Amino acid sequence: MHYPADSLPAKNLPQHTNRITTMSTTKRFTFLIAPLLLCGAALAQSQQGIRDQIFGETDAVKKQADELNAQILAPSAYAEGLELYTSAGETLAKGRDLERVREEVEQAKGFFARSIETAKLAQVTFANALTARAGAQTAEAEKHAAREWTRAEQSLLSAAETLEGGNLKKAGDEAIDAEKAYRETEAKAISAKASGG
Repeated sequence: MHYPADSLPAKNLPQHTNRITTMSTTKRFTFLIAPLLLCGAALAQSQQGIRDQIFGETDAVKKQADELNAQILAPSAYAEGLELYTSAGETLAKGRDLERVREEVEQAKGFFARSIETAKLAQVTFANALTARAGAQTAEAEKHAAREWTRAEQSLLSAAETLEGGNLKKAGDEAIDAEKAYRETEAKAISAKASGG
């Protein structure tokens, strides 16, 4: 008996027909998904471009503040700047209010710039304390004399906050206390290392 070709059941179709259908479905899927992936990559690049444009100057100022140890030498201004900087980054990541992001980034830049100026002054005012701190770090005081290290760090932090408040003389006196604390911490750390502690 002869059947017209279009009336044959699917199971009687040649095998290569199913393979062609499968291949064309795979190709169709690839053609559909590829533009989406490209769009996603372009969107990520454009978001990075927007971030670089908005944060660029502030990133540079923050980097300079970090290099000057402003988080230690100008803790208040640096912390204010970092809070605004972080908030702006989170707001941008959520795709919200770009104007608010720009305002926060600009304010953060101002705080980081202020922290740089204070850190530069602190490096001169606290020169001896910072030298003593470096010695304590070399002796691994944070590991071998942790309690004393924490006290010395708190002394330096207090001096830095006083300096930020504008009292140069008192800050200098507190820096002398911090220097003594670091020297004692270094000695204790060296002793602990020598005794295997």
